[in-house]
Amino acid sequence: MSDPSSTATSVCVRAASADDAASVAAAVEALLIELGGARPSPPELEAAARELVENESSGALLIAEASEEIVGVLAASWQHAIHVPGRYGTIQDLWVHPQWRSRAVGRDLIEGLVALAGELGIGRLEVGLPQESFAQIDATERFYLGNGFEQLGPRMRRLLQ
Repeated sequence: MSDPSSTATSVCVRAASADDAASVAAAVEALLIELGGARPSPPELEAAARELVENESSGALLIAEASEEIVGVLAASWQHAIHVPGRYGTIQDLWVHPQWRSRAVGRDLIEGLVALAGELGIGRLEVGLPQESFAQIDATERFYLGNGFEQLGPRMRRLLQ
């Protein structure tokens, strides 16, 4: 892992490619472990990453790299809803390697998504926060508020399988 304390090390945000799928899957698995939830198998995560890369109309997969190592991942899906004119984006996964946190990597990933959304004419981004039992929920909420998001309300789910 690159030394994040080195001032010479810069971070580059770019669209992920199919070649990044295994590294993206490992990053998302690390995120899911941190969140304490159930997680799909690594091959399932890798297949999902490849699918998102190959089907740009369904969303975006961005990575942050430093010295050719992935230090952050952002996956978003494009959505349609009657109450939102046009398409909008939902951040599904955002992970930054622990050694790279508080170094604006998450902000850079979000700004990369904002730029891409603007190119596509998408004028709204949303994100669901982790469960309130997540130890870092307050820091996560502050992060998103500090990056231009506002409170929208809680979300619920129903698993169908």
